[in-house]
Amino acid sequence: MAIEWKPIENIKEGEILGEDLYDKSSFNVLLAKGTRITKDKIEILRSREILWLPIETKEKPSDELEKIKSSIDFDQELIKNEEPIAAGVKLSIQEEMYQNFIDSFKDISRELKIGEKIDPTPIQRTVGVLVDEMMTQKEFVVNLFRKHPSGYLYKHGINTAILSLMIGITLSMSRYHLVPLAQSAVFHDIGLMLLDDPNYVDIGKMTEREKLLQHTAIGYKVLSTSGTIDNREVLDAILEHHEKYDGSGIPLGKAKDDINFYAKVIQIADAYDSLTSTTSEALKMSPYQAIKWILSRAGKDYDPYVVNNFLKVVGMYPTGTRVKLSNGKSGMVLRSSGVGLLVPVVVVEDKIVDLSKDKSIWIEAVIY
Repeated sequence: MAIEWKPIENIKEGEILGEDLYDKSSFNVLLAKGTRITKDKIEILRSREILWLPIETKEKPSDELEKIKSSIDFDQELIKNEEPIAAGVKLSIQEEMYQNFIDSFKDISRELKIGEKIDPTPIQRTVGVLVDEMMTQKEFVVNLFRKHPSGYLYKHGINTAILSLMIGITLSMSRYHLVPLAQSAVFHDIGLMLLDDPNYVDIGKMTEREKLLQHTAIGYKVLSTSGTIDNREVLDAILEHHEKYDGSGIPLGKAKDDINFYAKVIQIADAYDSLTSTTSEALKMSPYQAIKWILSRAGKDYDPYVVNNFLKVVGMYPTGTRVKLSNGKSGMVLRSSGVGLLVPVVVVEDKIVDLSKDKSIWIEAVIY
């Protein structure tokens, strides 16, 4: 079955929800996937100001999508994207700045790996430039996901930093807090490059999964002992970015307000980039699927308040999402309109259409 988002006034009794439906303020599930719509349920949804519903359609999904669904557990696997998510759409930051960031990150990462004395000045300078660039942007286009076949760790750190800054700015964080947020994001997975180093991991006794679970603690240790980072909040964010809101995360089992706030932001940006960019182990998840994956974990893995502000950045239809419109045409989402989660700005036949302003057109379905 495919899914079509329909305005509530067009819903007929007996239609079936194609996805879980969430309360937009609390992120609790109001109606579960598979629920048959009744008149009473429609009235309840109207009272909660929920005006669009994901409805099952009889359109048969593609063979490719069926293969993806049958070959992975969406609750466990991280997903990749074979191509740039929105080719032709402007980038979040200029390519030259992006490459400078990669070069600085590569240099300091190599020095960390071979145990040399670290001069953190270049990466600090680059982070400052990135923060200033992001703070001057009037709108966010979340097209930052370059291919990751090589240099994954560097690009993932940068992508996570960019998206973390978008969330942080939406949260009205000052530059004083945005700089350490970006530093935390850049280095959050640095421990992954040391999983085969006997100085940090008991190679002979640990399984690959056990080693992987050590990466947050390894990153914390190598960055603090090398003098790369001396900000305790940044180090704690790196250590805690896999803690979970319900207390079931690693390595300390912290929950809710006990988790470092930078870590709460980073873990959502980290997940979104991991879910939508290329790795060597996983399959493809579209930006739209990634949003639903993260939303379904609000209040469990992620802080609902931070998820809410993440949605303000990307909307329910992130940059690169291909959509079918009510006028029969297809388009690609450029960015959030900033007005509502379901009315983005869309590129249609080389023309830009702001669905928050043109009320005669709406999104009927997501094209997978």
